[in-house]
Amino acid sequence: MNAEGRLPFHSPVRDLRPGHTVVQFFQVRSREVRKTRAGQEYLDLTLGDATGKIPAKMWADAIRKWGQEFNIGDFVKVEARVDTFRDQVQLVLDKIRRVDGDEVPDMALLVKTAPFDTELLFGELVSKADGLKPPELGRLVTEVLQANKEAVKTYPAAFMVHHAYQGGLAEHMVTVTRKVEAIVDLDPSINRNIALAGAILHDIGKLKELGGSGQARTLEGRLVGHLVIGIDMIREAARNQGVLDSPWLRELEHIVLSHHGEIQFGSPVRPLTREALVVHFVDNLDSKLKIMEEALESVDEEGFSQYNKWLEGKVYAGSLSSAKEEQDA
Repeated sequence: MNAEGRLPFHSPVRDLRPGHTVVQFFQVRSREVRKTRAGQEYLDLTLGDATGKIPAKMWADAIRKWGQEFNIGDFVKVEARVDTFRDQVQLVLDKIRRVDGDEVPDMALLVKTAPFDTELLFGELVSKADGLKPPELGRLVTEVLQANKEAVKTYPAAFMVHHAYQGGLAEHMVTVTRKVEAIVDLDPSINRNIALAGAILHDIGKLKELGGSGQARTLEGRLVGHLVIGIDMIREAARNQGVLDSPWLRELEHIVLSHHGEIQFGSPVRPLTREALVVHFVDNLDSKLKIMEEALESVDEEGFSQYNKWLEGKVYAGSLSSAKEEQDA
């Protein structure tokens, strides 16, 4: 850092502190036009890199001077000041321009990827699918996975909330499946095969809901949504295999349609089977744990994260840091 507080070529989002000034590249993670109380338009943005994301504001004067010709998923170069608002670190943009990917010196600095080998994650999903009974159920789940192999390995699970990075969908599918498997091993009243099939495929429709970058929804995703899209993908595989009349297919579809739990959260029906209930709660648990994990990547001296709107509060690290240090020792 120089005497004026300007950071070097790229300072990770997690290292930005009030008083810094930055001239560097980011990816636009969210973008919304809002108005001040005086009626002036401003941009409420979320910018990100491979280490995380940060809120950003672009006021009317900067918009008039530099325009706003960029969208969610675009890469931009900004000149900005690091500030705080309501105890949350944010950027105040003085300059911004959209850039092509080949202008970014090191794309790995901006695009976060799953911390696991997604080829291995995909192999684990296929292995679990192959073991499902009846064999027709296993073949259906395997067909859906294999027909979308590269997308499963590379797509995020969301563009803002959880697992929002390359390979995040495969990670989420595997961690939900593992957690569901642990529960069904403890409770023989739950149909293991239906529950695992639902865990594997519950978010499969996101492959068509999200664009290739995962940073925006497709037209089909916005108008139809990944729950219904997922049903279409499963029925296409069922039609190919001649198992449309199988009773287990209805139960699998019910898991996909109900896994958001409530109508106000996007599910047309609430979970009405034990298997659907398990997948719903495990999906929600896995998502919340990932949100908490990412929030705890940056904590203050007392061990609290910044305010997280998805968790509706600040997250406390507790003994997590010391436990990790003991494991690493």
